[in-house]
Amino acid sequence: MVSWRDLVSVFVGGALGTAARAGLTLVLAGDLGPALVPLINVVGAFAIGILFGIRARMPMSTRAQRAQLFFGTGVLGGFTTYSALAVESADLSLLWWGAVTVVVGTFAAWLGVLIGRGGRVA
Repeated sequence: MVSWRDLVSVFVGGALGTAARAGLTLVLAGDLGPALVPLINVVGAFAIGILFGIRARMPMSTRAQRAQLFFGTGVLGGFTTYSALAVESADLSLLWWGAVTVVVGTFAAWLGVLIGRGGRVA
């Protein structure tokens, strides 16, 4: 069962992650243009992978679960923005951009898990 404390943690983390993404967008959108959203998503997928890998090495505890909810689901979930990628990819001339981002993001998440687990695959 999910507690109110967990929901608030995800909400606050999501707000922080979304604010970080919005801040990067304001600062870097002019320089990176349409590459910014895929870059944010790949970096976020990599960070989520690292978090997942580290979490897999930790013993089960309420504290570790709450940290995963705050940082993984909240902060990094709010930081990544696959919905914006989907909207950008709706332009058929940019569909390839979305597909490449998903593939690269998946690889980045896998690499992050590998690093987070200390180099162990399983």
